[in-house]
This record gives sequence, C-alpha cells and structure tokens, in this order.
Amino acid sequence: MENKIQTLYIKIIQSAGGADNITSLGSCMTRLRFTLNNEDVISPENFKKIPGVMGYLKNGRQHQLILGPGICGELADYIHSKHKIAPLNLDGTNNQSAEKQANSSVPNTAAEQIGKNKEVKAEIKKKYSSVLSKICSKIGNIFLPLIPAYIACGLILGVNNILSKVLPADYSNINALLSVFGNGIFFYLSAIVGYNANKEFGGTPALGVVFAGILNIPSLSEVSLFGMQLSAGKGGIIAVLAVCYFGSMFEKFIKKRFKGSTDMFLTPTFTVLVIGFLSLIAIQPAAGYLSDKLALFTQKAIDHGGVFTGFILAGGFLPVVMLGIHQSLIPLYQQLIDTLGNNPLFPILCMAGAGQVGASIAVLAKTKNSRLKQIIKNALPVGILGIGEPLIYGVTLPLFKPFITACIGAAFGGAVISALHATAAIPFGVSGVVLLLAMSDWHSTIFYFIGLLTAAAAGFIATWLVGFEDPTE
Repeated sequence: MENKIQTLYIKIIQSAGGADNITSLGSCMTRLRFTLNNEDVISPENFKKIPGVMGYLKNGRQHQLILGPGICGELADYIHSKHKIAPLNLDGTNNQSAEKQANSSVPNTAAEQIGKNKEVKAEIKKKYSSVLSKICSKIGNIFLPLIPAYIACGLILGVNNILSKVLPADYSNINALLSVFGNGIFFYLSAIVGYNANKEFGGTPALGVVFAGILNIPSLSEVSLFGMQLSAGKGGIIAVLAVCYFGSMFEKFIKKRFKGSTDMFLTPTFTVLVIGFLSLIAIQPAAGYLSDKLALFTQKAIDHGGVFTGFILAGGFLPVVMLGIHQSLIPLYQQLIDTLGNNPLFPILCMAGAGQVGASIAVLAKTKNSRLKQIIKNALPVGILGIGEPLIYGVTLPLFKPFITACIGAAFGGAVISALHATAAIPFGVSGVVLLLAMSDWHSTIFYFIGLLTAAAAGFIATWLVGFEDPTE
C-alpha cells in the first residue's frame, strides 16, 4: 500500500503542475479533492491516465480524483506531511474566505489580476449561493465524521439482531452485551450532533452539547411550561439541528453586544438561557411535530404507493448521489428509526448501487477497452459493498447510457423492496451486500437480497440491450 501511495503521490503532483500549484487539498470517503492556483498548466486527461485513478471530475474550481475508500484519506495525509497545503473543507472551500481564494491566483498584470479575481469570485459565488447546496453541504459536514461509528455500531446491531433469533436463551447475556456495543453511538448521538452542528453553524461547539442535553435530559419530562408538559427527546436529531442553528445565530448576535471579559461570562450564559427557553416552548415542539409527520408520511408513501413509490425513489437516487446531496437524508433516516423503530427508506435507495453493479458488469462483458476493464475490476468490489462513487464517476456516468440503465435497474429493485416491505435496523452507514447483516428481521434480509439480485439483473439486461459507445484506447 505504501508503494501505491507514493506512486499516486508522484503522478498526481506532476499532473497538478507541482505541489506549489495546489492551493488546498482534502478528501472524502472515495475522492481526493484539491484546488489549483494556475489551471492553465494542467490537463484533465493526465489525471485520468494515472494508474489507480478510477475517475476524474471537476466541480467549480475543485478537482476530484476517484480513488476508492481508505486510500483517499491516507494519500491526503501523506501529501499534507510532505507539503504545507491548506486543508480543503467538505464544502469545497479551504480555511480562507472565498474572496481570499479568488485573490490567490497571480496573473501577470494588474488588469489581468482584476479580471481574474472577478471571474473567480463570480464562479465561487454561483456555486455556493445555492440554498440547497449550502444546506446539504452543512448536513454532510455534521454527519460525515460519524460514518465510521455508524458502520461499526450498525453492523454489531445487525449481527446481534440475527443472533438473537438463533441463539438459545442461555446466551442472552451475549445479546445484551452486543446490544450495549451496538448502541454506543446512539446513546450520545444527540450530543455529538449538537457539537458538530454548532461548530458548522459558526457557534461555540460546546454549547451545541448543552442544547442537545437540554432537549434530551430525562428530568425534562417532570417540567411543564404554560400548562404544556415537556417531553425529553421529542423531535430527535431534527430538533437538535434546529436548536443549534438558532442558538449559533443568537450567540453571534449577542457576542457583539459584550466586550472584553464580560463576553466570556455573559455570552454563553445568556445564549443558554434564552435559546434553552425558546427551544422548549417553540423550537422543540415544532421540530417534533415536523419530524413525526415526516416519518409517518414516508411510511405511508411506501406502504400505500407500494411498487410505484419504490420504483420512483430507487430509480431517481443515483442522480442524487452523483450531485453529492444524498447525505442530507441522514436526519430523516435517523428520525425513521426513532419514530418507527426501523428504516423502510434506506433499503429502497440502496438499490441504486445494485443497479449500477449490474450495468457495470454488462459494460465489463462488452467493452474492448483494456483500461476501462481495469477500472471496472477495481471499482466493482467496493460497489458490491455499497460504495458506488467509483463506478459512477469511473464507468457509468462517463459512458452516460449505462448510467441511465443503472437507474432503470435500481428502479426495478426498489419496486421489489417496497412491495415486500423490507426494512433496515440501522439509519445508514452500510449498504450493498453488507446491509444484509443489518436488516430488521430474517424476512427483510431475504427480501433485501431478492431486491439486490433484481436490481443487478435489471441493470445488466438494460445495459446489454441499450448498449453504449465503447471508448477507444
């Protein structure tokens, strides 16, 4: 692995025009992301030709190399250890402001400098002015750090769920112990989300923990305000996000009113008192009502819509993943678990990955391009495990038609899952064949497997029939 990291490092630095040309760099689960000072010295085709790079795309000023899970973070850490490059946030910006980023390029003349700055500023403003983009980016920044914990605890809960059905009663202590391990993330989930949310919204992270504690402390159920009996935990994660948003806004507002040492004492105290009170009488009840209705609406849509609902939801999910806004559904997944005790939505949407696996296998069987064959062989294992981005950006999306046929395959799989009412025992974290270990019961496990096979088969058949333009070597 070390040799692979070093080889990738050398090739990427060369293709990027040298380390000095990289202004910021970071990674997510599957992509190495970076911005450049001078775009004129690089060729996107050079990135695509690097061995180990399964795909390349550019989003605004940000270059993204699809490398697969694990290796991205290791490579980013290696590059940062070699060079002083600003870290790139998940929303695509570095620690500087957008205006400073715009001024980071150095044209030859003053006139070129002004023109270049205006052009880059306009590009950045256009990309990040979208309300939906900002919301999805912030939600992603809040929850993405929790994914390893969700994966670990989700798998433990799923396996324990299966063991509880087959182990004799004498082994109940093992089930109880595994349940403790599996619920570790969920016991303090509100506090962790509160910390991350307040940090992301620009407030003091520790106050986010306080807000989450106020909403979830058990003794809250013993308190009433204006004749209204309060309830601990009402609104779940959605309530925590809402309170942290308004809390951080209030903290920044009131912080301007206090100077010197008084700021240290009075700003957090007034913030907790005011927002704590408002959260209990207004924000939490509203968020609780909204989250309950949202969960029940999702369940009814799946129950009553049946095949049609599953077909539409699964068939339209790959474009959502492609746009990178799928992480914004995490609060809804968690609310479904809190309200219903299971997650009927996530298994339906997971069919998008299965449809893409089927489409990619068809491409592998038909293509004559040796490099494309190698990309598919590298990306298929992680695709089967539920990480679809290498297949999206390295195979189906560049060929376009397989991307559409993958959506068709996903739609058929989603229809099966919805019709058979397969539900997951976890909010999210694992998908693909791994989710078989974390379904609600044996019936859901069997039905989910049938859905996977259906989506993959439909994606394969659709791709085989529709075909694609085989790229030349």
